[in-house]
Amino acid sequence: MYVHLGVGWLRHPFPVNSFKITTEEQLKTLQSLKLSQIQFDPARSDPEVTEDAVTDKAESEKPSQAGSLENWRTTMQSVQERFQAALACFDAVQAMVPADLSAARARSDEMVGDYVTQLASERDISLHLMFEGGRSSASVHGLNTAVMSLLLGKALGMQDQSLQDLGVAALLHDLGKIPLHIPASDCVLNQMAAGTAQPTFPYAHHVGESVALTQAMGYAPSVTTAIAQHHEWADGSGFPLGLLAADMDMGGQILALVNNYERLCNPPTALTGMTPHEALASLYGQYRHRYAPEVLRALVQTLGVYPPGSWVELSDGSQGMVVCVNTRQALKPSVLVYKPETGQGNQQVVELAQQLELGIRRGLHKAQILPKALAVLQPNQHLCYFFDSSVTAVAEKVTS
Repeated sequence: MYVHLGVGWLRHPFPVNSFKITTEEQLKTLQSLKLSQIQFDPARSDPEVTEDAVTDKAESEKPSQAGSLENWRTTMQSVQERFQAALACFDAVQAMVPADLSAARARSDEMVGDYVTQLASERDISLHLMFEGGRSSASVHGLNTAVMSLLLGKALGMQDQSLQDLGVAALLHDLGKIPLHIPASDCVLNQMAAGTAQPTFPYAHHVGESVALTQAMGYAPSVTTAIAQHHEWADGSGFPLGLLAADMDMGGQILALVNNYERLCNPPTALTGMTPHEALASLYGQYRHRYAPEVLRALVQTLGVYPPGSWVELSDGSQGMVVCVNTRQALKPSVLVYKPETGQGNQQVVELAQQLELGIRRGLHKAQILPKALAVLQPNQHLCYFFDSSVTAVAEKVTS
């Protein structure tokens, strides 16, 4: 029987609100909730299972809070596997440069093409916070920039080949750093993201080198132009050409904004990084003159005010970290809440879209976070993003 629970996350131990009952234990847990009504989808239910089976028994076991996070982790496993595969693929692409540009292009096209197909076929897309401590910051930066650029491009109406070209440009925008041997720890990156430094040699030359490499790979001007503009700012203060917004392509505007946002969150010196909420506030506040208003507005609408990785205080006083944002309900993210009484590994995932009585009171700076909460909920410094479908089928209400 496929059911939908019309109550908040704190009212049940299941990892999602919509699922098929497949075990006796799930049935007993559902009965224990004593809900006045449930929803079910006959089209997605097995014929022999009916709604009467849910209400036949009066007594059952107490829901397990520990099982809630475990189930959440199980549902995230497939996303994590895809994320790791994407990082491994991008590692392989970088290893081919500059020796085998033809093979590097084939792998890049296939990788981005898969994402464009998914974005085109899914109704609702969720952006997840992923955890990765073993890959280089260059791999994380490239993949993060590609994922967010694709989501932003879709929000701005880009489709098909335009979206494909944007994704490739975002993935490969720093390819020129490889032959120039620019270390990922180059401190100028963080200073430039904050607008306090000018590019230095050889860093300033990586843009031209990236363009040259992608031209040699045979990419169209829409790809190479976006790469050429990924350090330009709409007010003319960027480099290498000091372009204004009117001189920039849409792909270049998107890539410049996402690249800067990602660098503010994941700078070479990890301790200086902003939380995603702080980074977005900075871009929309003191640095808003650098970006076309419609592009910046679309980023906030896509990521929400509290993007994945943001630390927040909920209306009940508890602290937590945003772990998932649905792009259609960006102001109602899912939050991994720190509950000191439950012990490490048994924290609760709260889906605010399903909560009437609970919301976000404010965003938190790192200095405001409980040290134990920081240790439990954020095991490493890199903030990584990956997307997945979060389609919820239309369910039919049935009163018990």
